[in-house]
Order: sequence, then C-alpha cells, then structure tokens
Amino acid sequence: MSEVICSEKNPLIKRIRKLQQKKKRDASGQMIIEGSNLIREAVQKGICMDALLISDIYPSEPWMEELSTQGVRVERVDAFLFEKITDARNGVGLLAIVDRPVVDESQFENCFRPGSNCVVLDRLQDPGNIGTIIRTAVAAGYDAIVTMKGTGDVYSPKVLRATAGMIFDVPIVPLSDSLELVKLAQDYGKRIAVTTPDGGIPYYDCDLRQDVFLVIGNEGNGIGDELIEASDIRVTLPMYGGIESLNAAVSAGILMYERVRSI
Repeated sequence: MSEVICSEKNPLIKRIRKLQQKKKRDASGQMIIEGSNLIREAVQKGICMDALLISDIYPSEPWMEELSTQGVRVERVDAFLFEKITDARNGVGLLAIVDRPVVDESQFENCFRPGSNCVVLDRLQDPGNIGTIIRTAVAAGYDAIVTMKGTGDVYSPKVLRATAGMIFDVPIVPLSDSLELVKLAQDYGKRIAVTTPDGGIPYYDCDLRQDVFLVIGNEGNGIGDELIEASDIRVTLPMYGGIESLNAAVSAGILMYERVRSI
C-alpha cells in the first residue's frame, strides 16, 4: 500500500464520489460495497474487485494483503476523509469498488428453470424494503429477482447493506414493462401471482410452491393495473384490527415462505 490518502482531490476519491450516483454506476457497470461482511462475501463469491479502501484506523487483516497480490488496488484513507465518502451512518472502515453482477438472456434458462420461483419488484422505492426482500428471497429458496422499470436502484449502498451480502446469491433481471414480464412468464411456464386487498384467495389456500412470479407492488400505489389484469393468481393476506395493508417486505416474506412451508 502507498501513503494514506488525505485529499478529496485524489482521483480514487473522485471516482468513489461518482459511483455514488446511479447514472455513473449504470454507465460504468460497477458499484460500491461497504463493510467487512459484504466485502468478504464478494471475495468469497469471486466478484471482480477493482479497489479496496481502508480507513487508516481500521486494523489490518491478512486477507486484505492477499487482495493486493491479486491485482486489487488496496489503499489506506484518512479516517476523517473516509467518513465523508461512506454512505453508512456508523463507521464501517472498509469500502470497495466491484463489478455489478450482470444477467443476460443466455442465463434465463437457469434463472427460470422448471420449478423455480421468482419475486418481481414492481416500482418499489424504499431501499430497506428492496434489500430485505432480496435477502428473504434467497432464504426462501427463490431463484431470481425481477425488477420492473421504476424500481429503486438495487445496487445503491443502502440496498446492498440491507441484503446482508445476499445480492451476490441471486440473479437480478431488469425488465422494462409488464408486457415483457407476461411474455417471460409464458415462455417459461410461470404463473403471475399478485396481492390484492380483497377479492383474492387467502394465501394459505394458494399453491405458491413453484413456477410462480410473485409480484410485490409499490409501497404507496401497489401493483400496476396491467400486471393485476395479467395475473393468474390473486392472493389476499387476511388482516384484523382495522389494518388495511402490511409493509411490502413483510408481505413478501409471508408469501415467499409458502414455498418453504409447502416443501
């Protein structure tokens, strides 16, 4: 490692600043990950890492030095400057630039193979909800995440932290509109399941074990009308006490775990 980086004008620091913007992440195909757990997960999964930045008050560990021998740029950063470039509220001490996972059509056969389930994020915005749903999808044995146009950036630092490293364990497939989703469901023999406040079948009476595209709608506006019209299953979560709706991530967790309960 070279001398400690102390200037905001350092080219690497400027690059970090740029990657904090979605349009820059999209253009570069890279993203920022923060914290020991997420970075270690990326290393274990063999994610291509470009640079590792370490706060100068963070203790050295052998695996950090190993990265430098593998072509990763490893730099110490002044602690005060590090806190200015990290998105985390509490000091994480580590920050890395890695390649974003990319899924193309050649991988669809595996993502949507027979028996697989997928959760569809329809214009969700809250990073905590998005990250929690991704993490829960992995835990419940779901095979892919589809993001509809208008969904928040799944590669933002807040979402990545909420996934607790699970972003590297499930493919993310972005789609532009409901017609594309419907065609995908038809091509791979999937049923589209949507939640509805009334008029649907109680979730415990639905078969959500396999071959389901489970749609989770926007926190304020719910699922788009086009997807509701195109759905094969309309599911209701019974509620009492005057409650009209549940948090999106809570609803998703209940429904996704039907796959586990029914195995």
